[in-house]
Amino acid sequence: MNIRFARENEKDNIREIWDYCFNDGPKFTDYYFEDKYDNKNTVVVEDENEIVSSLQLNQYKLVLNGNLYDTSYVVGVSTFPQVRGKGYMKNIMDFTLNELYKKKQLVSILMPIDYRLYRKYGYEHCYDQLEYELDIEDLRVFKSSGDMKKANKSHIEEMIEIQESFLKNLNGNIKRDKSYYENLFKEVSSEDGHIYIHQGDRSRGYIIYFINGENMFVRELYYTSLESLKAILKFIYNHNTQCKKVTISAPVNDNIRFILANPRTASIKLKPFMMGRVINFEEYLKTLHIKNYVEGSLNISIKDEFIKENNNVFKINLENNKLSVEKGEFTPHVEFDINTISQLAFSYIDGREAFLLNNLEEDENVIEFLNSIFVKKENYINEYI
Repeated sequence: MNIRFARENEKDNIREIWDYCFNDGPKFTDYYFEDKYDNKNTVVVEDENEIVSSLQLNQYKLVLNGNLYDTSYVVGVSTFPQVRGKGYMKNIMDFTLNELYKKKQLVSILMPIDYRLYRKYGYEHCYDQLEYELDIEDLRVFKSSGDMKKANKSHIEEMIEIQESFLKNLNGNIKRDKSYYENLFKEVSSEDGHIYIHQGDRSRGYIIYFINGENMFVRELYYTSLESLKAILKFIYNHNTQCKKVTISAPVNDNIRFILANPRTASIKLKPFMMGRVINFEEYLKTLHIKNYVEGSLNISIKDEFIKENNNVFKINLENNKLSVEKGEFTPHVEFDINTISQLAFSYIDGREAFLLNNLEEDENVIEFLNSIFVKKENYINEYI
């Protein structure tokens, strides 16, 4: 068995595994391997000169706790059936995590098919979304305003402004630029989706959606005001002769539920969406901006079975709102695995919840110190590949 990064001439081999393991249509797969795939970000397992397992590390800029991090989004983890059960996934994940450490990346994200598969590698649940399931007739009450137009690449700068306005109070999202949206247009087209933009007198918004039989799936609905939201909901209703139901994915702080005529007829679910992982805990801590008056030190023991540099005791010092960190043979005040540390670092849980989830007796001093470093926030991310 040999684990390495893919070579330039091996794209067809990687695609063969992808086609076997995933139910994506050929149009989407063509898009992915032409516009997203990069052999330099693809890890493979070679067995007897045959590539039998692979994963992709798609590169993004992650806005987390006010900082911008280069991050790898792990996708396409796949293995041919004849070698499943031989431990190849463990080996490829071990290799990948340590390569990310060597590349000086501090955090990573992953959308799981099954959370149980990836928790063992230190990834943990860090993102939720709201999912609305509505009868499309329930949107009849909303009124049109402004103009709805089929979006094209000339609207990208406007879409960036809408997105930044919509996400301004949310944490952990992807920094999107012009090239991101150019790629997004190709991705949505490859899945026969649609992008429309709303332009009102004082508001703007856009919607990304897909029609599957009598159901509409709204992947993204971003808006700058309630006026724009209502106009886009009316636009959804205008599909009532085509669609009976609509499913809308939204951030956990979304406003749709507040303006529905009869929320009791709606199904509103909290849907787990994305996992996160700390790759380099020491360096991640050094990037944080502390905005409180807690002073002192805390020794945290971390268990990380894959990245040995994280598997240590860290002494965190706070003085004059400045953080310093060192690791060594300190007596720990608290012990966590890398999964809990990842949830704290991504601001998905606070110190008290970390104690609860680990069945620890609460220590108010430790909890206060943790909450001064890791401030719980509302996370949102909406990338699929």
